[in-house]
Amino acid sequence: MLRFSLFGVSALSLFLGVSLLRADAPTPDDALWLKVKGPNIVTSPTSDGGERPFVPVGIGYCRDVIIRAQDDEVMKFCKAHSLNTVRLCFYVRLFNGRKDKPIDIDQHLRDFVDPVVQSARRNGIYVILDDHEYLSSQIDELNARGKQKTVPWNEEEMQQWTDGWAKVAQRYRDEPYVLGYEVMNEPHGIAPEEAREKLTRALKAIRAVDTRHIVILGNCDWSHSRTMEPTWGPVASTVDSPYNNVAFSFHDYPQDDYPWKVQKSITTFRDAHQVPVLCTEFGATHWNKSETVCREHEAGLLALFAQERVGWMIWALKVLQDNPRNSYNETDKVGFGPPKQFDSCAYSDLWPPVARIMASPMPTKGKAVPDAAASK
Repeated sequence: MLRFSLFGVSALSLFLGVSLLRADAPTPDDALWLKVKGPNIVTSPTSDGGERPFVPVGIGYCRDVIIRAQDDEVMKFCKAHSLNTVRLCFYVRLFNGRKDKPIDIDQHLRDFVDPVVQSARRNGIYVILDDHEYLSSQIDELNARGKQKTVPWNEEEMQQWTDGWAKVAQRYRDEPYVLGYEVMNEPHGIAPEEAREKLTRALKAIRAVDTRHIVILGNCDWSHSRTMEPTWGPVASTVDSPYNNVAFSFHDYPQDDYPWKVQKSITTFRDAHQVPVLCTEFGATHWNKSETVCREHEAGLLALFAQERVGWMIWALKVLQDNPRNSYNETDKVGFGPPKQFDSCAYSDLWPPVARIMASPMPTKGKAVPDAAASK
């Protein structure tokens, strides 16, 4: 009788197109979701191996600005170099900060961001959506770490930006291949409390429609590690309450700060507030620093990341090939050239071996655990 009854229910459910699976039964995509837990980013409990620390390691993809769009090729390059994440530069207000290229956010997401996310799905790579702007008018890129003659966004522009982030979050709220939202690249020329207030506005706009994704928060003064505590110290552990799903990012280049000073800044902040820190941009400024300075800085940061298990994104893809000793160093006039030839990221004899050691494997669906009631 029991067999007949179960068969009858099964047949009826198939006829009606109704699944007998429990409503909370995990799907393969559930295993891909990452979240913040204390000072770590961790995998989903439904992934193989359960909840465990995940270290994102990746590269900047400045699509159609530094390198032409070639999404699948970029993803394959990343996998070949043991990377698990692409930091995609996209824009919420102005394409590459240009007033003559205002963003239609719906079109930009559909035509510019969607293809990258879809490619990430095909290739098994996470994407960080990095709004690569500055809370100001277009900057002088050659003097990116110095004083700028830029105009901060006014209130109307700020509202356009936060409204844009709400649309981004609405579009990708159910997309597990998006690791998180980096709300602003490098705020500059403003006080820590002003940066905190403005970035928190974007965080709140995102949380109004998406409570699941990690949100990544940079700092005043070009997101240097030394400004993490002044910017976020007063609220680091509470700014995203009750979700508590934020990570804090920093960027440091040669002579911004020495690696051992960066280490002190980030570990003090992380340990005091029990929050994750990520280096979402670092690299070599080979156009105005010697090769020795560039290599020492990059090697020092990589050692720091490995010791502290800090995720990192190197800046940035130029061509999809490796030529160690590139890029051509204009200060020392060493490397391949002239004319200049560019490596995938300077210097590709340093960072790929570290990526192979550090990058966590992509989570996979865990083995099914039999339902005790169903097995009786």
